[in-house]
This record gives sequence, structure tokens and C-alpha cells, in this order.
Amino acid sequence: MNLFACLRNSLVLLFLLISPFVQAADKGRLPLWEARNELGTIYLYGSVHVCNASCFPLPEAVISRLRASDTLVVELDPRAPALQEKLVAAAMLPPGQTLPQLMTTNDWRELESAVRGLGVPPESLTQMRPWMAGTVLSLLIAQQNGLTPESGIDVTLIAYADKNKIQLEELETLDEQITAMNAGTDREQRTMLRELATMVRQKKLAGLLKDIVEAWKTGDSLKLDRLMRVGMPAGSSMEKALFTQRNARMAERIEAHMKQDPRARFVVVGVGHLVGANSVPEILSKHGYSVRQISADDLAH
Repeated sequence: MNLFACLRNSLVLLFLLISPFVQAADKGRLPLWEARNELGTIYLYGSVHVCNASCFPLPEAVISRLRASDTLVVELDPRAPALQEKLVAAAMLPPGQTLPQLMTTNDWRELESAVRGLGVPPESLTQMRPWMAGTVLSLLIAQQNGLTPESGIDVTLIAYADKNKIQLEELETLDEQITAMNAGTDREQRTMLRELATMVRQKKLAGLLKDIVEAWKTGDSLKLDRLMRVGMPAGSSMEKALFTQRNARMAERIEAHMKQDPRARFVVVGVGHLVGANSVPEILSKHGYSVRQISADDLAH
């Protein structure tokens, strides 16, 4: 994977690396929730953004609900004009500043060791912000395990929506996502990158991805919640920006869309936003929606 490809795909959150196109167990639960109120129905499908051909086809319980929906809602449409250029600019440090300057000598050596083990020259990361360097590491490991953004859920469902004339809505802007990725203190950003580099060097990240897949197959929300936050300090400003604050904003906008136009919506967001405390389903439940997680054998009628 070349550097520009990594930059182009850096909307992937650092720990959300496996797509829900994984086949669920026949009678297991899915990363799919239904939320109903007097206005209508919302389907919430957990997404992460890389996968491979073995992850298809989607379970029928997902497809049947997508067909029953009038609108596909995504975090962000990656085809937006000028998105790539703006993202590349945001991922780079200001002139005169380098990544080694932001890190301790030991932490930089840990990162050097990790990227050399992946066949990448460390100097290729020196101008990147910490979150971008972490994203590059994560995407390289994903690629080595046969997982690519081109096979991810967002790209595929957007194409499905286009083909079937399903309306597309966005929940966020690129500026909002960049702000979230830049969130956290300098220390939190450095800690995240160091821990990720250590996992790469110790060959543990691929195992983490495998564990996520297994939790995915049974819709294990508790396990997914834990795995999605590996390396992220609980209660940190980074966690609040990436999850707590974005969850609240997503839920608010989903509700606002329903009030303006109460047609069935199929919402696809990162699975980290659908599990754990203060998740989007939990917020909607507190706001009067009847929420339930869907099983693989529960088909829409």
C-alpha cells in the first residue's frame, strides 16, 4: 500500500479495523439494532471499514432491512469533492515540526522498529501527526492480513444505495472527523501511538483483529466494546472526543432527520458508536425509542 493510499483511507478510526461483512453465526446476534418510536424505524448497523472477499455476502437479516429502508445514512461520503486533498493536509504536522520531536527517544525507537518490521522506512512517517502514523500502521497490518478499505462496508453500501436509488445522508463533516482524530492531549496521542507500535512489533495486532471477528460473529457487544478501546485510556479526552461526544451528536442528528422526514433509515456507523456506555442505541433508548439487537435469523417482513 503506498503512502497516498494510506492517507486517502485515513478516515478509518485507529482501532476500528474489521468490517461487519463477516458472516454471522446462523443463530447469533448481529452488530445491528432496531430503534422504533411513533415516527418510524431506524436500523443501526455497526461498521468498521476494511474487509476482504470472504466477508460477503451480507446476512439476509441485514439485506432485508436495507431493502426496507428509504435512506442510507453514513458517517461521511468518501466521494466528496476535495476530501482527499483536505485530509492529506490535515494529516501532516506544521512546517518545522516532526514526529520524532514529539516523542521520547525510546518511543520513537519503538515506532521505528515496528515500521521497519513492516518494510516501511521510518522517515516516511516523520511529517505525520500521531493519529495518521497510527492509521498507517493499522492499515498496513490490515492489508497484510488480506483486509482492504476497498472491500469495506461503507463503500459497498454507498454503491448499493446508488444502484437502487436509495437516498444518502451524512451524519458528520470531514472537519468534525479530523477534529475528533486530533483530539486528546499530546501525552494521550503519544501513548496511543507507542502502544500501537508495540502491538505491531510484538505481532499482537493481527490477533486483536481476529478476536474482533470472533466477537462480531455472535454480536458480542461487551467484548466488542472492550476490544474497540484497546490502547485508549478510559475517560481520556481522546475517548470523549472519539466516542462520547460523537455518539451524542450522531444520535441528535439521527433524531432530527427523523423528525424532518420520518421514513425508514438504515444507519451505518463505526461499531464503537453502537456498543458500551453512552452508545447511540443507549441514547436513543433514553429518548423514548424502543431498541433491540437483531439476530441473524430475524428477517424483516
